[in-house]
Amino acid sequence: MTYAFITINSTSREGTLQPHNNIAIEAYISKARLKSYIALTDNGTLGECIGAYVWNKRVGAALFPLLQCLEVTLRNGIHNGASAHFNNSAWFEPLTKLAGHDYFNSFMTQYPHLSNDFYRKSVSTGSRKSKKIWTSRHESMLKQAKEKLISGHKPQHADAIVAELMFGFWVGMFEKNYHDLNTSDRLWPNLEPMVFPNLLPSERRHGSVHKKLLPIKELRNRVAHHEPIWKHVSVGNSVAAIKMLTAIIDDIVFLINGISRERAEMLHESGIEGMARAICRKESLDFYLTGRISKEISLRRLKRDLLRHIEGKSLFPFTFSNAGKETVIINFNI
Repeated sequence: MTYAFITINSTSREGTLQPHNNIAIEAYISKARLKSYIALTDNGTLGECIGAYVWNKRVGAALFPLLQCLEVTLRNGIHNGASAHFNNSAWFEPLTKLAGHDYFNSFMTQYPHLSNDFYRKSVSTGSRKSKKIWTSRHESMLKQAKEKLISGHKPQHADAIVAELMFGFWVGMFEKNYHDLNTSDRLWPNLEPMVFPNLLPSERRHGSVHKKLLPIKELRNRVAHHEPIWKHVSVGNSVAAIKMLTAIIDDIVFLINGISRERAEMLHESGIEGMARAICRKESLDFYLTGRISKEISLRRLKRDLLRHIEGKSLFPFTFSNAGKETVIINFNI
């Protein structure tokens, strides 16, 4: 089921963004940051760059619920599956230690001279004098999660620790050191059908999932650090940016659906997925580049296009804030 929320204004003919002092705005965004948005514009004017900058903010706001849903769904999917498989709700303790041994051995093979500076309990031989203990990235993340709970005077039970672990920790669970075909003491492939019950065997392989998660993680980091969300080595213009963002949305929805169809359906029915797809369109970007945010249509046109939508054709919602009110309109490609 799809919901459309429409504000009809019988007096206005076309909604436009209010004119602003672009020079004043530029001073508080910075020329260097706005310069990176030229790739999204038609003519590279200051007004267009500011428009692209604002569009980028809207993209972040639209994608964040999807990213949040994937993170929570993925971590709980892994946690539930691993807790059952290992019969231990604190499964991450021995597993990160075991994988840490592999990371250490690989690290020392690549940089043998560092064996004079670091050692690993239960792995290193010889004198430990003047050496630092080596800790894996995931062990450090686990330690930080526990310390955060301690500083907040919260109990350190398994569910609380899992909730504190960052997205990067869960993406890291798909690295090769958590995979072993010959033993049951690793996550993969043992947990693949448990964590991803709705994916084909070829789709749920840890390497395939990891390949999809890495760009999502990079995008999430750009959102968190207020960077241009669309930037990527493959992106040189607005068309490529839209293509990349659409692919990210596709992969997020694919993975969530692979774990839980109910979660994916909720995202779709609530309009969260639809809003993300709508804002990550060339038409939406162009609205911000030109300053045009809406256009009045006749009720006859509205009725006709809604009927087309019911028949399976697409409409694209678009939102803006005007005079403190959030208005959701539908882009009928007019």
